[in-house]
Amino acid sequence: MDVIQYNQKYYNEIICNRKCGSNKFEQINFNLGGMAKEELKQQWLCHVKADKFANNFYQGKRVIATTGFGLTGVPHVGNIGQIIKAIKLQKSGIPVQIVLGDLDAYCGKAKNWHSIKNLVSKYKQFIKNLGFKNEYPSIVRTQSEALNVLKTLYLTGYYINDKMFDLAKEDIHDYYSQQGKIDKDMTYRIKLSLNLMVADFIDPHISAGYDNVIVFLGIDEYKYVGLAMNVLMGLQANSCYSDFSLSALFSFTMKGLNNFPKMGKSLPGSGLTPLMNHNEIRKVIMLSGNQETIPEDNIVFQMISSASFYSMEKIKYAKFAYQNNVLQWEIIKKEYLSDLLTIFGKWEK
Repeated sequence: MDVIQYNQKYYNEIICNRKCGSNKFEQINFNLGGMAKEELKQQWLCHVKADKFANNFYQGKRVIATTGFGLTGVPHVGNIGQIIKAIKLQKSGIPVQIVLGDLDAYCGKAKNWHSIKNLVSKYKQFIKNLGFKNEYPSIVRTQSEALNVLKTLYLTGYYINDKMFDLAKEDIHDYYSQQGKIDKDMTYRIKLSLNLMVADFIDPHISAGYDNVIVFLGIDEYKYVGLAMNVLMGLQANSCYSDFSLSALFSFTMKGLNNFPKMGKSLPGSGLTPLMNHNEIRKVIMLSGNQETIPEDNIVFQMISSASFYSMEKIKYAKFAYQNNVLQWEIIKKEYLSDLLTIFGKWEK
């Protein structure tokens, strides 16, 4: 089986030739809160109806951004990039919801419930330590804390059939199943986990009356959003939820270490994590060259552009150095190594 390569070729094929539900992917050409379009384009690859979300925000309508990740292990750099994006959106004036997928890890990934619960407080503290403010209207929550979402799961589940679940498989699903990390077939527990994810996206409207939710995830998870958008069409055609809009922002997927296609918490050795030995982290960053044709396909530049609090100008300079000045690129890597270790240090605090 050919393993997916998460690179610009893959992203371009998705953006140009595929759909998210019934919607086309679009290039970013708008501002959002305090973030100018140039900064948005630096953090995200493309969007689906995010321009409508931006308009709703500027018109004073109730909006919220949402993201999340499963609690199958300690966070890797890709997860940290999502948390930093949440913080940037929050600082730009957008309320943000971060969902910790404890039920997803238990049901969809068959992880031990006791070990999952041990991770919850660590994740919440880590997200706080990084600078996210868990204050209304923003929120960090687990799936098991929001029992109201179970009602939304039933309301949305009415509009999902088996074919829709099959079409919602990640492109990398077969690879994960071969690694023994997920069921090969679309079993009931995976369906239940996917249905709950859809409910997580839509519930802010049903339970709290938000006019527009924007989901921000890696583009490898675009099929989940497409499933939610298709479900929403059915829900709106037969109920009173026609005034609600669902939008999405998609970022690139962090390349994996040790020939893994991407960083994944359930793929040991695929990602940089706070529990790794500092010397091993140093090797990954400092021994990375600049052999990729474009910086966006280089794992260290990916980390600098996503999992850092660097300004847009500093990220632009890192890109210039990668392309034009080997010495400056080495200096930037050394500086980023120090900054990343500081971020990792916030995990156990």
